[in-house]
Amino acid sequence: MYNYNSYDAVGAAFLGIAVIVIIISVIALGIAILQIIGTWKILKKANKPGWAGIIPIYNTYQICKITGVNPWWILIVVLSPFLSFIPIIGSLASIAVSIYFSILLNVSLARSFGKEDSYAVGLILLSPIFYLILGCGNAKYIGEKPMNDIIFKDNNNANDKNVSKDSKFCSNCGKQVAKNTKFCPNCGKEIK
Repeated sequence: MYNYNSYDAVGAAFLGIAVIVIIISVIALGIAILQIIGTWKILKKANKPGWAGIIPIYNTYQICKITGVNPWWILIVVLSPFLSFIPIIGSLASIAVSIYFSILLNVSLARSFGKEDSYAVGLILLSPIFYLILGCGNAKYIGEKPMNDIIFKDNNNANDKNVSKDSKFCSNCGKQVAKNTKFCPNCGKEIK
């Protein structure tokens, strides 16, 4: 006699695994779509091509360009896994490089849209949601505002050459205004 019950149990296990894989794939696809839409909208706000948000690495390059972060960081991060061939230290260095670039890029992105540095925590930890909020919300692109980079120091505050210490920016439209200005001459919003 042949026992068909063992084949039914194996088939049920494979079916269960297939259902779990499909559910995880659908969730991952949804998250990817949210990230793409957010990146597309962010790039459009900064007068860059929105379709660049679809292309991996190129979308990071475009975000580097709008935030003032040195794009050489992309190559460094892409090549950093090769450090893993060095026991222990290589893996730690690779992780450190990736974390540093993520913080550098997201703090600079938050600043470039007039957000506080703490907004970068959301951009790092919940990037699809916060990119979507930044892209679809009322935040305006105010120009390159890079975080101080300890590696590429020559790029630090590259845009500050034209900005005097007596200047500040309108949080609504991003226009540079004198320090003692009460209202923005471009949009009329009160300057705080």
